[in-house]
Amino acid sequence: MLDKIEPIEIEGVLSVVVPRAPLVPLVFDSPHSGLQIPDDFHPAVSVERVRVAADTHVDDLFSFIPDIGAPLLKAHFPRSFLDVNRSRLDMDVQMVEGDWPYPVRNSPTAQRGMGLMWRYAWGNELMHDRLLSVAEAESRIARYWQPYHRQLAALLNAVYARFGRVYHINCHSMTAVGHAISSDPAGTVRADICLGDLDGTSASPELVNLIAETLRGCGLDVAINKPFRGAELTESYSNPRHNRNSLQFEINRRLYMDEGTRERNAGYDALKASLAYLGKVLAAYAMEK
Repeated sequence: MLDKIEPIEIEGVLSVVVPRAPLVPLVFDSPHSGLQIPDDFHPAVSVERVRVAADTHVDDLFSFIPDIGAPLLKAHFPRSFLDVNRSRLDMDVQMVEGDWPYPVRNSPTAQRGMGLMWRYAWGNELMHDRLLSVAEAESRIARYWQPYHRQLAALLNAVYARFGRVYHINCHSMTAVGHAISSDPAGTVRADICLGDLDGTSASPELVNLIAETLRGCGLDVAINKPFRGAELTESYSNPRHNRNSLQFEINRRLYMDEGTRERNAGYDALKASLAYLGKVLAAYAMEK
């Protein structure tokens, strides 16, 4: 045990990699890098199509995190099966057989088929081979969504209790261009990195600027809140007034992999080195505040 943070492994659900260096007030999570197909997932498409939406390799790109003194939380299941970066209010009721007995908010992501559980694999290609029963959907929330959120909250609270501040980096990847079910128009060319701070409300400007300028110094093009502002995992755990900062961190997949084969490309090692450098900068910053 290190400062009350212990390694955790819930088979098929999540794992927590603990710091291998003295604890710093940082927490990282990778909610969409999971590739394991749950036994109770019956997609209408191939496994390869299920994994198109995955943040493949992101957990490895940030595998240096424990060496700078921060924990890393990772999901093991596909985001299209259950997306922990969505609110439970984002349930797409069109996927459920019968009446969904809980409130929903008919969010834009659910309307596009990318809600709490994905209706579409890509475009208008259905993800599931049938409608889900209410009991099936409830079970996914209880077995996957709730444990992930509990673990993230526990990590953030443990670090906050130790330091009186916490910096949460929510790690993702994005396609090189906008696509049929994305928030930006199909074909939109995206920056190398997108930082989402919910339009300035989830993290201090100083933190955002530090990350942006550090990455620009590494030769990367950085956009702020375009096309991604942040979502549930950023919104739910941030309160900059109380030194709780959360930032969504999106990496353009063209920097490190072939989007067709999912294989690492020639830029992988250089990107990982730039991220490791950023990690050291962030650790120093977090300890100085």
